[in-house]
Amino acid sequence: MSADADLVKKYLHRLRHQFYPDDEKGFFQQRTMLITALTTPARWLDERGVRLPVGRLDEILDDIVKTIMRHGDTARIGYFCRYFLHAIQQHMSHQGERYYEEGKSLRFITETALENLSSKQRAKLSEAQDPTTERLAELNRLLRQTSVKKRKASQPTATQPDLFG
Repeated sequence: MSADADLVKKYLHRLRHQFYPDDEKGFFQQRTMLITALTTPARWLDERGVRLPVGRLDEILDDIVKTIMRHGDTARIGYFCRYFLHAIQQHMSHQGERYYEEGKSLRFITETALENLSSKQRAKLSEAQDPTTERLAELNRLLRQTSVKKRKASQPTATQPDLFG
């Protein structure tokens, strides 16, 4: 399994046991939105053209979950998936620039190191770059497209007026 799939699987397991201990049905009904929330930081960074390694994305998600556990009133929340997505979106709006700068400086360091390496070493390093951010961002885009299509399909369509009415 890839690092990005492992990260999503790890957090789904954690969220299920911490926030849905007695609500298996609710967890599976809200699972898609939880995955959308988990992949939101990667999409945010990818839209700005920066990457962070899987370990750093893990730290960001861990920080958000710990903050929710410490300060969130989860007992009063009807749909945890919406709350979780909102918490991640708020976190990225407040902390995203810091992560952007971090990713930008990491990219600069990597590019500078690549310039100083031989072509053989450069090829090895390029293969080893962590694609987690891009892959999670793509998953987020796919999930969002699917949910938009579902919403559009479920909206009532205008009916043609009755010709004889």
